[in-house]
Amino acid sequence: MSTSPSAVWRLKAALLELWVALLGWIPTPLGIALRYVGLKPFFGTCGSVRIATGVEFLGLKGMSLADGVRIGRHCILTAQNGRLIMDERAAISANVHVGADDGLIHIGARTAIGTGTVLRAANHRIDRTDIPMMEQGHVPGEIHIEEDVWIGANCVITADVRIGKGAVVGAGAVVTRDVEPWTIVGGVPARPIGRRRETGDQ
Repeated sequence: MSTSPSAVWRLKAALLELWVALLGWIPTPLGIALRYVGLKPFFGTCGSVRIATGVEFLGLKGMSLADGVRIGRHCILTAQNGRLIMDERAAISANVHVGADDGLIHIGARTAIGTGTVLRAANHRIDRTDIPMMEQGHVPGEIHIEEDVWIGANCVITADVRIGKGAVVGAGAVVTRDVEPWTIVGGVPARPIGRRRETGDQ
């Protein structure tokens, strides 16, 4: 009796999920070292990274993590049929959900993302009313966060936005449109509320 390719793929995915879970709960620097060694072969590319306890991964092959990346406790990172790129020293705090499934999320170097923030690269289709929205699939999208950005706690970053270099997103903001470099935004939906430097400054 032959085994279908889809059944083999599901079995491999389940075993990898189990491996991630087993490594995920080991505390202390020993756990950080074991997660690095034990998970590195499964990433698309992986530099020297620090992964805290309780982190969940799906779609590791679609993830590229550069040197110095830090991932806080109980984060969820997914990139099934998508790509997640984190540049040098990018850091996400605890309980952040980064969903690059069916799309692309690129987090620039030395960018910090506060606890509880959600980034989703794809949206549910809502065109039809004769079938439930959750059965209509997704519209793929992209999120680009440039370098040296600070995103405060409990923000939401929606698909198809770019947050420019040096920008600040205030806690609790919902970003639905592009944010210019060096701009401070806040609110729902997020709007400019200040600038970090005057136009023309070097």
